[in-house]
Amino acid sequence: MLLSELLTRLTCGDLEGEELDDAVAAITNAPANADEEWVTSDAHAYALEIIDQLGGYIASSDKIDELHEQIQEMFDEFPDFPYELVEDHERGVLPYYEWLDGELAQRAVEEGGYDLIWIEGSGTDNMDALIVYRRDTADIIQAAALMGVTIARPLAYFRGVQAQVDANKAR
Repeated sequence: MLLSELLTRLTCGDLEGEELDDAVAAITNAPANADEEWVTSDAHAYALEIIDQLGGYIASSDKIDELHEQIQEMFDEFPDFPYELVEDHERGVLPYYEWLDGELAQRAVEEGGYDLIWIEGSGTDNMDALIVYRRDTADIIQAAALMGVTIARPLAYFRGVQAQVDANKAR
């Protein structure tokens, strides 16, 4: 997948024309233009530049309820943060992501529903998340991986964390 196609999928087709071309050029040149000493690799430079170029499409916070508020603003109508789901510290934030997955799947059904993904590598504690078409998620993750950029589904990540916690308890 070309970088332009990846960016188009990351923005559900909103990024196009000259704006898309400019973003592709900036991301392509990111390793050569990385001024910060803490940028440790080309992949890190790519991730940072993708986050920078797609800032208007990204929900970003280190607090889950604040991240949810930003996601909520992306839709005309979207439920408030379900605090009761995260009160059970036994399962952490997994119930929230399961609930959110269901909410997103019910929207843009003609496109297969929405999905939540995150980009790793910002160098902060923030989760940098995007809403994408569910049908594109696997291709997005694979294309980003070819650049060395980690994009993942938080739901899959937290299910893995919960499985490890459960396995440790069973020992």
